[in-house]
Amino acid sequence: MEIVRTLKAVADPTRLRVLAAVAEEELTVGEVQEIVDSVQSSVSRNLAILREAGFVRDRKDGTSVYFSLRQDMPEQVRVIFNSLAARFSELPGAKEDQARLRECRRRRINRSRNYFESIAGDWERIRKSYFDDRVTSLAIEKLLPSNLVLADVGCGTGSLTFELARFAKRVVAVDLSRAMIRRASRVAKEREIRNVEFRVGDVEDLPMEAQSVDAVFCVMVLHFLEEPARAIAEMCRITRAGGSIVLLDLVPHGQDWMREQMAHRWLGFERSSVEKWLRAGGAAQVEYQLTGAYAGEKMERNGTHPVEIFVARARLPTRHTAGRGRKA
Repeated sequence: MEIVRTLKAVADPTRLRVLAAVAEEELTVGEVQEIVDSVQSSVSRNLAILREAGFVRDRKDGTSVYFSLRQDMPEQVRVIFNSLAARFSELPGAKEDQARLRECRRRRINRSRNYFESIAGDWERIRKSYFDDRVTSLAIEKLLPSNLVLADVGCGTGSLTFELARFAKRVVAVDLSRAMIRRASRVAKEREIRNVEFRVGDVEDLPMEAQSVDAVFCVMVLHFLEEPARAIAEMCRITRAGGSIVLLDLVPHGQDWMREQMAHRWLGFERSSVEKWLRAGGAAQVEYQLTGAYAGEKMERNGTHPVEIFVARARLPTRHTAGRGRKA
């Protein structure tokens, strides 16, 4: 009987701790192993049992496999999970598991931040070696009205920011890396660009007021993020009613080398995921199109097959109810 298999799946304390971990966020086997302080064979077996019982799903991304809570659980599985989740904090070792999970998150964030801190001075050359400057123009072409307040989310050293500043009333440029922001600020000063405000901040927790900009641009940033869905929700939050969000990023691909050489967290995104995240943020209209592949000189020189790029534009309804506010 299905109910017996379901109950057996959650009858083991260690397996419950594994379930509690992936209920927090998407994790690899190695990360789960670290969080619950167990051996890999045991973790893999427990994840397989939870998956077969309907609690957990897996997602293959390149050579990595990620496990997370299944959102479309069968009803009887959902009822059991909800009753268990309310008492996860009572499990033996729960506090230690939570501490290790926080450490895992911290390392993920630091890995991305340290990468960009280390290459800020050389970022323009690196960026152009993989994706040429036509990528930037694709985003600008999606937003025609002038005299707007715009946000460049994940601005890097400001290549898109300065293009936007040519016709915008004001641009708020946000990046997690202080080194990137410092370099972009120096360039703005050298070029006497005065309508750009640079802020250090997390794309998944933007340091901006709700409904404070007319449009948001996020170009080739999502694949670096821990939680792109959360970042998109934040972009929707800071956008005014009737405003737009323009995303430009990679479609799913198998070039796993990008993880190590360019610190990519995701190997592209399905159209369905991008549209779902935008609508969850409140978007009333979503346009999506493939743009072709824009290989930089390094990809062309190495004969690497270029990765295709998508551009998505979402428009918020004229009566947009934003999420939580935040002081600028």
